[in-house]
Parts: sequence; structure tokens; C-alpha cells
Amino acid sequence: MKFKLIITMLAMPLIVKGQNSFEAEMANVKRGKKQVYQVKSDGIKYRYDFEEEGIKGIVIVDAAKGKTAILMPDKEYVHYTETSSVLSRENDPVQAVMTLKDRYTEKKAGMEEIAGFNCAKSELSAADQKIFTLWFSEKLNFPLRIEQNLGQDTYMELSGIKMKEMDASAFVVPEYYTEVDERMRPKIPEPPAPEHWNDTESSIPLDKEYQRSDRIHFKVPESGNYIISLKNESAGPAKIIRKTFRDGIELPDDEQGPLKYRTRRLYANESFKNTYIWEAGDAKIVEVHEGKLNIEIYAENR
Repeated sequence: MKFKLIITMLAMPLIVKGQNSFEAEMANVKRGKKQVYQVKSDGIKYRYDFEEEGIKGIVIVDAAKGKTAILMPDKEYVHYTETSSVLSRENDPVQAVMTLKDRYTEKKAGMEEIAGFNCAKSELSAADQKIFTLWFSEKLNFPLRIEQNLGQDTYMELSGIKMKEMDASAFVVPEYYTEVDERMRPKIPEPPAPEHWNDTESSIPLDKEYQRSDRIHFKVPESGNYIISLKNESAGPAKIIRKTFRDGIELPDDEQGPLKYRTRRLYANESFKNTYIWEAGDAKIVEVHEGKLNIEIYAENR
């Protein structure tokens, strides 16, 4: 289960000394359809309270640490993620646009007053076409209005702004909440990596059940597309990490992909399947860090 606050806003500085804390309502209007969210901010951390399809949600963002907490109060669940993650950006309209800043040309458009606060107005454009207009309050360290110029009757605006001190507990996740993963399943802690490995030389195609501490070595016979299929039919989680070596040296992340994309953790009865482009002669290692699962690897055109 995930919540989505569907709005896009301009990335602005989120950590400014001396900012004032406040609370307000946030109207999120998309093609004329309006939703209202409660906003609280201490000038650095901020929080959204909302209800979507009858389900209450809370999002707490610590921009200084780059962390987001997504809470489901009815179930007392919390999911922690990075502010840059897709799930965080789907739930946080401010962080949602951090990655967009470099895509547009920004033009300063003077100062205007919104809800009694002086705001710096700016416009974001692409190929001479205006995409967004925003009004940003330095005092609040928060955008007070965003207009999506390409969408009809699509905007965000704060109203009912009240300057007040915020209780620090508003930005703290209760200890009794259960941590869940991105699919809102109770999170099962991972064990440390194995201290010793059972090394096995193999070849493609392969189709076999492996368990924790198994480490499979094989070489890519010819360049092309290869499919990895994983099935976890055990009662607990299982996890693998893939590595690629060329001429005896492990490839950097920009060639073999970041570690998080080479890591796959499956819960009980889950499966995974994906296609990868591999080069002939590269050495591959698949490490089983947790649990037990069936690993099948074969050429796409077999």
C-alpha cells in the first residue's frame, strides 16, 4: 500500500538557518479535483497529514538527513526511505521536484505576496515553454504556491498559515510502530553476510536450488541477453547479490550497475525475473546471503 500526493513542485533550498515554524493547509488541485493536506514545519523537518480513499497517511521528511518516513496510522506501520527514492517522491511534493531542477531553465520574476508572506516568484521553462511557476517564501523555507502551466486548473497552494512553535514529537515516529518494506509488509531483519562461502563453478544454463553461503561462479559464453529467474519457495526471506568481473577486476558500479540494483531480496513464495545484457568472457558471481531459493540463468534465445 502506498500513498500518492499527485503534484509537482520546484526544488528549493530546504535547510536555512533561522526559519520560522508554521502549520497550514495545502490544497492540491489536479485538473480541478481538489484534495487538502495538513502541513507542519519546524523550518527544516516537515510533515504532511492527509486522507486518501478513506485511509489516513502521514509523511515526515528530514531533509537534513535525506530521510523520509511514510506512516499508516490505522495499522501503526512505518516505512523508511531516502528522500530521493521514487516512493518518497510520490508521497512528498517538495522532494518530488528535487530531481527536476536541472532539467529546466529558471527565470526570476520578482517578488509577490501570497497569504501575507513575501515570496520570490520564479518560472521554470523547457525549450522556451513555461512548465511551472512558483512562489517561494524564504521566511517559511517553503513554496506557498505552484502552478503547473501545462495542466489545466492544476496547482498547489498553502492557506491558513499560522506561525507557531512545533512540538518536536510531531516529527518523530512512535516507537511502537512496526517497520514495513516498500510494499507495506512487516520488515524482517536481514542477517549479516556469511563469514565463509561455499564456492561452486557452474556454467550457463543453470537451474538449481541454492542456500545461504553458496557462491556461484560462471562465465558468459557469448555476448547477448540473459535471463535470471529466482523463486523463493521457502518460509523465510532469501537474498542474492550479483557481481561482474572483467580480467580479474570487479567492474565499477557505472558499468555493472549500483549495488542496490544487483541485490534482490525475496520474501516467502515470491519470485523475480529479469533480462540483462552481458558481454562474452565476463566472469559472474552470484552470492546467496540469506535463505534458500532456486536460481535459473539462461540465454534469452534458448
